[in-house]
Formats: sequence, structure tokens, C-alpha cells
Amino acid sequence: MSTIPYQRNDIKDTIDLSKLYVVVPALNEGDRITGVIHKLIHHDFHNIIVVNDGSTDHTSEAIPDIPGVFELKHIVNLGPGASTMTGIHFALQQGAEYIATIDADHQSDPGELNDLLKAMQDRSHIDLMIGSRFLRKNEIPLSRRFYNFVGNFISYIITGLYVTDSQSGFKIMTRRFAEKLNIDYNGFEFCIDIIKKAKMNRFEVAETPVSVIYTKDTMSKGQSFREGLLMLGRLFNPFT
Repeated sequence: MSTIPYQRNDIKDTIDLSKLYVVVPALNEGDRITGVIHKLIHHDFHNIIVVNDGSTDHTSEAIPDIPGVFELKHIVNLGPGASTMTGIHFALQQGAEYIATIDADHQSDPGELNDLLKAMQDRSHIDLMIGSRFLRKNEIPLSRRFYNFVGNFISYIITGLYVTDSQSGFKIMTRRFAEKLNIDYNGFEFCIDIIKKAKMNRFEVAETPVSVIYTKDTMSKGQSFREGLLMLGRLFNPFT
């Protein structure tokens, strides 16, 4: 099995966005989370689940009190994988047919969720659509290219499935896949684990091009060399 790159065509089918829930893991995103939520709403995504992963800043206060915007709180920081799983479980309980994930750091354009969703609906056999930063010409720092290259290599070893952006936090999955998904890792390796679970359960995976914007602020978050080593240790630990 291999992933299927998807190039967007003009698709005029009506999309019921009321069945789509967007999960936004958030750790100390008080200065950014409000903007992400308003951008999602601007693009007609009104079911938004913010998973506050033990933030010690004003993230909770910055989440606007708007119908359809939910805040789920972890008392302590558990990691992005745990936050994503918490959000997915809640979305399923709310009756979601599609579940999207997007980071709270403004790197991804919420409007491009439409592209991912349309790509999935056009090819109904796809259950996990990954937004790939590497299928489009984007200005990506060398360090991020290196981390992703290593992640792709590890992902291929573990899953036998090649993807161009194994570390993407920008994706959409169907309900049928989400119901079978159990993320085993709390750290950034959870992205690889999602791909692994799709392969194990015979769900089809595809990628579609997305844009990305890096700033000094966003570069200070996310994966580092130290986190990359820890991720490797966790993935290849025989006792996990």
C-alpha cells in the first residue's frame, strides 16, 4: 500500500460542515488560540474542540465563549498525542462524521480544511487525508525538512507506508477510522502512530498539498533535536 497524492479539482458538491469537528491541541497558546478559532469560524467551521493540555498561561481565558466552541482540560500536561485522542473521543461522542486536527500555532491555514474535506469526499474510500507541506512549494526551514525526512524514514520502517509529511498535524479522518483509532503515544510520535493504525486496520491514506508559514515564534515550538531523540527512543522501546 502507498499513499495517494491528491491534486484538488473544482468540486461543487455540498459539504455538511455541521458533521465536521476540528480538534485543536493547545499548550500555552494564550496569544494564538483566539485567532485560530476566529479563522476557523470565518471559514464556516463551527464545531471546535480545544484541548487545553495543562497550560500554565492564559490559554483558557483566551478561548472565546461561542456556541460550538468546546474546551476540554487536562489537569497536567500529557502531550500532543494524548490531547488529540481526548479531542477525537469527544468529537465521536458529539456525532462527528469527520474529525480534523490542526495545530494552534498559525502555521496552517484553516481555510485549507475545505481542500482536505473535498479531497476525501471526492474519493470516498480514503479515511485519512494528510495535509502535506512537501507536496507544494513552501518555504520550510532546513531543520524542519531534516526532522520530517527522518520521521518519514521511521514511518516507512514501522508502517511500510511512504508519506511525504509524516509529522503533519493537519489532517482529516473519517468516523469509521476514528472509531478504530487508539493512539498509543503521547509525544510527537503520535502522528506516525496514526498512520500505523490506519495501515494495521486496512484504512486508505492519502495526502493533499497544503501551505505552511513559519515564524520565529512558531519555530520555538514543536519538535527539537532533543525531542526527536526522545521520540526515537519511545517508538523503538520494546517495553511500550
